[in-house]
Amino acid sequence: MNRIRMCIQPARAGLATLLAAVALAAASCADLSPYRYSQTYTMIEPVASADKSFEDGKISIRFFIDEKRIHFTLHNKTKEAVEVNWEEAAYVHMDGARHPVAGIEDIFSSRRTRPGRTEVSPGKTADDFAAPVKNVEKLEEWTWYLKPLFNLTDDGAMENKGRIFGLDLPIRVEGAWKTYQFRFKTIGVIPVHQRV
Repeated sequence: MNRIRMCIQPARAGLATLLAAVALAAASCADLSPYRYSQTYTMIEPVASADKSFEDGKISIRFFIDEKRIHFTLHNKTKEAVEVNWEEAAYVHMDGARHPVAGIEDIFSSRRTRPGRTEVSPGKTADDFAAPVKNVEKLEEWTWYLKPLFNLTDDGAMENKGRIFGLDLPIRVEGAWKTYQFRFKTIGVIPVHQRV
C-alpha cells in the first residue's frame, strides 16, 4: 500500500518539480505486475541448474523465463554455423501437451505457423525467445496479444508449484540435428503487487 501511495502522491513544489515527480512515480510503478502471482524456476534436464544454463562441447545456452516467454541466449562454440529449426521446436506444457512455438522473428506475424530458422555464426551469440503459437492473438493491425504460459491470476496459481514444463529445441550442430530437451520446474509461486 505504501508503494501505491508513493506512485500517486503529488509533489508540493513548482511545476517543474511536480512534472519530475510524476515522471519518477510513473517509472517506479512500471514494474508492478498485472498478475497476482510470480513464479521462480530451476532447470532439471538435461542437467540440474539453478541459473538455468547448459553447455556441451558445441553450444552453451542460458534461459530466462517470464510470464509469457522462454527467453534464451545461445552461444555457438563451434567453427560452423548452428541452426535452430523452429518448425520442429515445441513447448511442453505442465500437463504434458506439446505445442508449436515460434521465435522473436516470426511470433508476431503471419509466419508464426511456419516459422523460419535461426542461424548463429561460429563463435557468435544470439538472443531469442520461444512462445507457443496458440498463445498469440491478433487484436488489430500491428497489435498482438501474447497470453501467459500459466495461470497467474487467481489462487489456482499455487498449484503450479512443483510442476514441470519444457522446451524441445532442434539444433543443427556440425552438420547433424540434435533435439535438446530442456525441462524446468516451478520451485516458487509468490504473491506480487498488482497494477491499479
